[in-house]
Amino acid sequence: MNLKGWAAATGISYATARRRYESGTLPVPTYRLGRLIMVGEPVTGVVADAAQVVVCACVSSAGQEVDLARQVARVVTWATSRRRVVSRVVTEVGSAFDGPQGVPGVAA
Repeated sequence: MNLKGWAAATGISYATARRRYESGTLPVPTYRLGRLIMVGEPVTGVVADAAQVVVCACVSSAGQEVDLARQVARVVTWATSRRRVVSRVVTEVGSAFDGPQGVPGVAA
């Protein structure tokens, strides 16, 4: 929770919470996350400056779906070994030679 939300939840003004943060007298642990002042303990095992991590894998035909699963597994393993949390996995089965067929939001 950020400092502004914590102040509202505890019934004190944000200005008071900010002064207490700057003087080091807040009764809860705090840390900075970019420009935000966060209240509570930071999440462990996650890189604090990490943006959203999306894994993308594609194969050119439906017969290669086993390869698609293997690609996803390799990239997810790589990302988690670097202490990244994978937010989404995007997969595609099809050929670039087929044109925009199967691409959401693109008319054929």
